[in-house]
Amino acid sequence: MIHPTALVHPKAELDSTVEVGPYCVIDANVRVAAGCRLFHNVYLTGWTQIGEQCILHPGVIVGHDPQDTKYAGSKTYCRIGKNTILREYVTIHRGTTPDSSTQVGDDCFLLGGSHVAHNCHVGNRVTLINNALLAGHVEVGDGVTVGGGAGAHQFVRIGELAMIAGNARVSMDVLPFAMIDVDGRVAGLNRVGLRRAGLQREQVESVRQAYRTLYGGGLPFSEAVQQLAGELHAANSSGIHESPTAAMHKARPQPVESIVKFVQSPSRRGIAGRTRKGHPPT
Repeated sequence: MIHPTALVHPKAELDSTVEVGPYCVIDANVRVAAGCRLFHNVYLTGWTQIGEQCILHPGVIVGHDPQDTKYAGSKTYCRIGKNTILREYVTIHRGTTPDSSTQVGDDCFLLGGSHVAHNCHVGNRVTLINNALLAGHVEVGDGVTVGGGAGAHQFVRIGELAMIAGNARVSMDVLPFAMIDVDGRVAGLNRVGLRRAGLQREQVESVRQAYRTLYGGGLPFSEAVQQLAGELHAANSSGIHESPTAAMHKARPQPVESIVKFVQSPSRRGIAGRTRKGHPPT
């Protein structure tokens, strides 16, 4: 159902089940999948795709030109996954360079006033609290929560299941499972998030030990990474003669493997250090 005051370009592709509220504007090249609901004054533009069962509240803008002086009007994309909720006045801008994209995954919840800039890649089940701001090229892993008013510097990576404090200044990469304070430093583990994600007690303990190796052992960070990678390799090698059931369990991605992969991947910003309080995060 399309409200008579809405402006929908003839070339826009909307499933027949989409609800479009008053005074919405939907430009050409926009595609909206089944079951979506657009409240009033929603603006969809650019080469934008909205997945199934999304809800876009009043004032949402998706796919508009990036806020980047390098943008020269080229064809770029914006893709929103299924079952995602965009609350009032959320803004999500499409990519800057030709054929690049901004992506938000499935089952995300972006609260009022939050912003996802050009070329960000946001995973699944991510929550941005009110007025959280992601600068260009930020990568956000699955299950992350970014507190209200927090800001992430361009090119920052935020690992899965991290929790960012409200009003935090995130200028360096955030390890998976971390709890980040207002200074953008690691203050501990996101234990509540780990438990809600279904991690077992021994898995949480392995993450805690990994953090102690990285932040509490007194080694330079690069050496601590090497030590942790060596410990992980030794632990995996010890499973050669395990039962098929145990081997199958170990073959699944484990939390410490995610941490090692993250710290060994290229970084434009470096890895966030521990809290200024001086205690190793636990």
